[in-house]
Amino acid sequence: MEEPSRRVIVESLLETMPDKSMREAAEGQVIEIVDSERVPVAIELPRLIQVPGEVLRLGKGANVSAPAGSGVPAFFTAEGSGSAEPLWWLDVYVTGGAHDGGALADALCHAVARRTRGVVLLPEGAGS
Repeated sequence: MEEPSRRVIVESLLETMPDKSMREAAEGQVIEIVDSERVPVAIELPRLIQVPGEVLRLGKGANVSAPAGSGVPAFFTAEGSGSAEPLWWLDVYVTGGAHDGGALADALCHAVARRTRGVVLLPEGAGS
């Protein structure tokens, strides 16, 4: 996986939510998507995970989804034991009260994953 840089995130936002505005929060560590007066989606800037297997701990119970045309790396399968290589982790949150927040977040995550050769870990019970 390549680094999901701020530029990649902004390009993905422009692709998936061209009619929305964005603003920084939490001293520049969070990007909030703004739709009128509400914030349907918030994105924490990426962190590099360097501990082998840590992504499996963080994503325990998550469903793994790859962008169209990509596959899920073997280390995310049931038999996988995590990656020995460092990986980038990006948290995307759907905020309360946004009926379309889940669809927006899903589209954004898959756009970022496509640009970085990554995958999307969906919370348990969520579908792509």
